[in-house]
Amino acid sequence: MKHVFVSFVMICSLLLAISGCSNDFTLQLEPNLEVPEKPVIIQKEPGKNKPEPSYEEEPEEPDLEDIDLEEADDDDIYYLDIDLEEADDDDIYYLDIEQEEADDDEPEIIEIVPPEFVDFNLLSKNEIRFNFTTAVNNVFCAFTPHQEIESIQDGKTVKINLKENLELQTEFLIALNVKDDWDNSLSVEVPLLVNDWIPKIEINELRTEYSSSASRAEYIELKVKSAGNLEGLKLYIMWDAKKPYIFDLPAIDVKQGEYVVIHLRTLESTCVNELGEDLSESTGTDSSPNSRDLWVPGSTKLLHKTDIVYLQDANGRILDAVILNEEPDETWKKNQSHFAKIIEDLYNSGAWKSEDGNLPGPLDAVDTSEIKSSATKSISRHEGKENTHTAKDWYITKTSGATPGERNK
Repeated sequence: MKHVFVSFVMICSLLLAISGCSNDFTLQLEPNLEVPEKPVIIQKEPGKNKPEPSYEEEPEEPDLEDIDLEEADDDDIYYLDIDLEEADDDDIYYLDIEQEEADDDEPEIIEIVPPEFVDFNLLSKNEIRFNFTTAVNNVFCAFTPHQEIESIQDGKTVKINLKENLELQTEFLIALNVKDDWDNSLSVEVPLLVNDWIPKIEINELRTEYSSSASRAEYIELKVKSAGNLEGLKLYIMWDAKKPYIFDLPAIDVKQGEYVVIHLRTLESTCVNELGEDLSESTGTDSSPNSRDLWVPGSTKLLHKTDIVYLQDANGRILDAVILNEEPDETWKKNQSHFAKIIEDLYNSGAWKSEDGNLPGPLDAVDTSEIKSSATKSISRHEGKENTHTAKDWYITKTSGATPGERNK
């Protein structure tokens, strides 16, 4: 009988021990890098933040391991009572459960903006470009008076090529109708009157130094800002008061965006003047297949680090100018005393001024002192910026920074 009683007591003690262990059990799972939207958070130390005693019978909490989150409703997921503000990182655990990503049934909203006309420009005597805010197609174009169209290229920039050159002093009305990929249509009418073929053109880059060993000559690069013909244009280099150098540009058509490089010496037999459509004829040093290369005969020094260079059209109008000074001072040196009168004329024509808009002096020239004897540095314009006709438009490049016939570095 005693054996039976002892066995009964041992069984009861074992059941009590198991019950106590179950109360201390803490579910710990490795944290998942992809945290569920509503993670099940387990309190490590049971007993904290327990709810106030209630006389109503509390529903039995489900076993967390038995919940299938893929099939469970929101009401089937329970969160343990834990104060996140007081909890340490070690007290919070996330269940390692993969959730299926929800399909996004909502259609992607694409904002369709109809095209708008920006501007147009005359690229050459027989090519006009129209610019739009977005790409367009189905282009219809008509000229009044009639001009026969050879080709039309659509896109964000519409290119119209004519079979014949536009006539001077003729008022044209250009009608353009376009559509975009969403069938939005736009009609444009623009007037066009070409008074002359004198291009808008700027001095863009200069190299003042020469290298006989590398066959590098000084040069002056021009950039064409509007289409036209170079006939009658003259380039002046005013270093020599008694005998300034004047280069007569040839009567050739140039396109907007074209570079014209005037090389101030001819050092190789492969230096060819490019007077037609082929811009790759010249293969001499510093020739570029992307620009028009012109060469001054001989090997005389023409351009200096202290100099005045300007461009003039057939009517005597100054198109652009730049003033260089290797040794900036309050007054010009004796050899450059003739500069004062030239600068006054440039100022009166609006071609050069001080940064505050007044009559410029020696200190308002481009400082070229850092060039020294380098034949790979150049005096370059800040391309893409407005021409203010002051020294702030210019900078001296680093070594190997000269770019004849190419965009300035």
